[in-house]
Amino acid sequence: MRTVIVGGGKVGAFLARELRAGGYAVVVVERDQERARELAEESDALVVNGDGTDLRLLTELELRPDDFLLALTGADQDNLVACQLARISFGIERVLARLNDPRNRRTFEALEIPVVSVTDLIVQVISHEMDLRELVRVALLGRGEVSLFEVEIPEGAVVRKVGDVPLPPSSVLVAIRRDGEVVVPHGESELRPGDRVLVVTLISLEDEVRDCLLGELDGRTVDAPGAGPLEIEEDRE
Repeated sequence: MRTVIVGGGKVGAFLARELRAGGYAVVVVERDQERARELAEESDALVVNGDGTDLRLLTELELRPDDFLLALTGADQDNLVACQLARISFGIERVLARLNDPRNRRTFEALEIPVVSVTDLIVQVISHEMDLRELVRVALLGRGEVSLFEVEIPEGAVVRKVGDVPLPPSSVLVAIRRDGEVVVPHGESELRPGDRVLVVTLISLEDEVRDCLLGELDGRTVDAPGAGPLEIEEDRE
């Protein structure tokens, strides 16, 4: 069985590396030539430069019914088409699509294509970290987009407690990956060299958050943007 990933952006690349580390056979289809080259260099997955909605390309990959296809591009229409082609043309039942815009959920449901919603993930993550009043406060202050990203603590860094890291406002440490385990952090949790820290913040604050975690900037000097609706970052393919 192979896992075929359509879309080699942040989500697709991360998942490809994790699956390969687990010993799974992985094929990544990435439309952007430069991104495909980068992904091929940084992972040992088979990377194909092409359009994951192109029936001829999928035929050349010799897709089989026992394959698992994940459509993870930043465009819902591409994810929908890729999953439909996999099912109809190659008999693949195990498909999963990334849902970028919640307004398109009914279309996927009508075609019985299971989805993973980035929006739902962000809401669940924040709601577990804050009470309802705090969630509303962040939503009102956040003008711009939300980013869910990961920072690796470099070797040689000083061990610090999460509560001692002066993060900018509207920023939440969601999880710490360490030695194959996932830790849900609290104020007394330690950040150690080699840890991979998952963070939710505004896109405009990404650099400040990264610098805070690396110990290079006092995040308390960073002001949050003004009021406005939150929008979810769309991954590049």
